[in-house]
Amino acid sequence: MGSRWPRICAGLGLVLAVGTCAHAESSLDAIRTRGLIRIGVKTDAPPFGSLDRQGRPVGFEIDLARFLGRVLFDDDNRAQLVPVTTATRFTALQSGAVDLLIATITATEERRSQAELSEPYFRSGSLLLVAAGSPLMRLGDASGRRIAVVKNSVQAMDVAELQPHALVIPVESVAEGARAVKRKQVDAFVYDDVVLLMLAQQDPSLSVAGSPVGPRPYVAAAPKGETELIRWVNGWLARMRRDGSYGVMWRKYFGPFESHLVGD
Repeated sequence: MGSRWPRICAGLGLVLAVGTCAHAESSLDAIRTRGLIRIGVKTDAPPFGSLDRQGRPVGFEIDLARFLGRVLFDDDNRAQLVPVTTATRFTALQSGAVDLLIATITATEERRSQAELSEPYFRSGSLLLVAAGSPLMRLGDASGRRIAVVKNSVQAMDVAELQPHALVIPVESVAEGARAVKRKQVDAFVYDDVVLLMLAQQDPSLSVAGSPVGPRPYVAAAPKGETELIRWVNGWLARMRRDGSYGVMWRKYFGPFESHLVGD
């Protein structure tokens, strides 16, 4: 037995080394080998991500995703933008359909247990989208009111905690929530501040009410265990802040709403 033990240990060491290499290859190395990085983004949440009149993705998170493709491959077209929604984004990540999510993800402890989360790149609170002229001014006054929230969003938890007497109406998307307000199917739609401010700016039949609820950071997400990829994202986020490129991108999309936002 004594003579066999070194060989067994060596064999175990080889297995562990191969497993470690395989894991490393499944992260940033595999993305480089593939020649493109697949990033899940929103296309229904302007100004973070939406489609322009030609059907092209545009927005703050779209620019951020393309920036990562550019620094990784010297070509922002190497960032494959995969449309996701609040309901589908973590399924896409966990199934391997995307390498990374940059999709209005607020950091919570539950999500930290499901994925690797980056350092924050934005801070957002929740506001109420109401019909223009609505007397509803804040969530505290919404007892007995019909309040729409996107399924699986942090706003669903916020409304349940802060206004348990509201009638919660789950919707699938931001667009569905806004339509429900316009059609008077609900009294308000609760969602991220800057998204609602953008919608109200574009549509005079809508208005934004309340003060920001539950400010939380937005983060990128990678599959659990993919710490190398998240460290790489964090490094570039820090560099963007130092060289000023982050500020330029922020002002491009959020400058008009700066006085209404909770701050980065």
